[in-house]
Amino acid sequence: MKDTVKEILIKKGHSEEKAELIANELSQGKWTHDYPLTYDYLKSLELNVSTQMPEEVYTLMDLYSQPTGIHAVQYLSEPPIKRPEAIKK
Repeated sequence: MKDTVKEILIKKGHSEEKAELIANELSQGKWTHDYPLTYDYLKSLELNVSTQMPEEVYTLMDLYSQPTGIHAVQYLSEPPIKRPEAIKK
């Protein structure tokens, strides 16, 4: 992943040194899938980002509603029941 990101950045005009730094930052597991990379943060990496979004993108996004208030992890109030086959002997 890192090499691909670096290659793209170099093709976009970044120096090899700068591309290496950015590629390390974005590909080494620092960020999780649910952490937003903000405009300000990406600008601080000297990436060419914009806050302008074509109206067509909003129209497309409206076609795919997103669930709200649904958690990916369910927290149990009691510890799970241990199955005999799961207990190490």
